[in-house]
Amino acid sequence: MCGIAGIWGETDEPLIREMIGRLAHRGPDAEGMLHLEQGTLGHRRLSIMDPAGGDQPIFNEQETLAILANGEIYNFSSLREDLAGRYRFRTGSDSEGVLHLYDQEGGRAAQMLDGMFAFAIADEQGVFL
Repeated sequence: MCGIAGIWGETDEPLIREMIGRLAHRGPDAEGMLHLEQGTLGHRRLSIMDPAGGDQPIFNEQETLAILANGEIYNFSSLREDLAGRYRFRTGSDSEGVLHLYDQEGGRAAQMLDGMFAFAIADEQGVFL
């Protein structure tokens, strides 16, 4: 089980580092941070899907969107199959599938997911939780 923490509306990297440090028990395998002008998001990872290549944040092809996620997307295989014609997958992570689906569908993407999950997708305009 991974952990996500963040502050939006200001940036405070030391505070986010402290927050994700307190989440280390939820994700002992890796940590990552996303720094944007409007805020900072942090992630602790428990590596289950794509242990070698699924560290987060994961960026879209243009590097304009990034995702930090926790959980499992049960319909990932069918989503990936559909999205593979339009997006180049760089990982085997279901989180990347969520990112591409959001890139295509916007906020409607959450309704199209089957699973147990939480995620934050951010760009220069804002964050979708």
